[in-house]
Amino acid sequence: MTVYIASYRELFALVAARPRMYLPRDDFATVVAYVEGCDQGNARALLAGFREWLITRAGCGDNLVWWALVQKLAQPESADGAENLTPDNDIAAKQTLFRLLDEFLELRDEHDGLQRIYAAYQQWRTARADDGCAASGQPGCPVALWPRPRSRTESHR
Repeated sequence: MTVYIASYRELFALVAARPRMYLPRDDFATVVAYVEGCDQGNARALLAGFREWLITRAGCGDNLVWWALVQKLAQPESADGAENLTPDNDIAAKQTLFRLLDEFLELRDEHDGLQRIYAAYQQWRTARADDGCAASGQPGCPVALWPRPRSRTESHR
């Protein structure tokens, strides 16, 4: 029996449902490595805009890699690296990653999705610079309205 996977959204949903079928371990660090490998195998185009989209959602973290932003969104109070997560934080980080990937890839599939992501990121950077928090690093910096797929906005429900 041959299984055809039509999209990375579908693949990541399968991995989320049964990670040990695809990965040697099912911890957050291994899932990150798998997703990073998928991105590398696509000339780093698969996750283009993902980090910027996460930044607009988190409201901070312009100095962080995407997986650190996912951890921040999953457990804002935790400062642990991916290799030091508690079992509960690890589960939360994996669930958050798969949920965010699905939403991001849905948005990216829209005809103007990537453009909306970069526009929101630029809005966030401009707001930070205008408020002076870019230099101060204040945690209360402004948050841009992060773009969502049209199917997930209130006007389309």
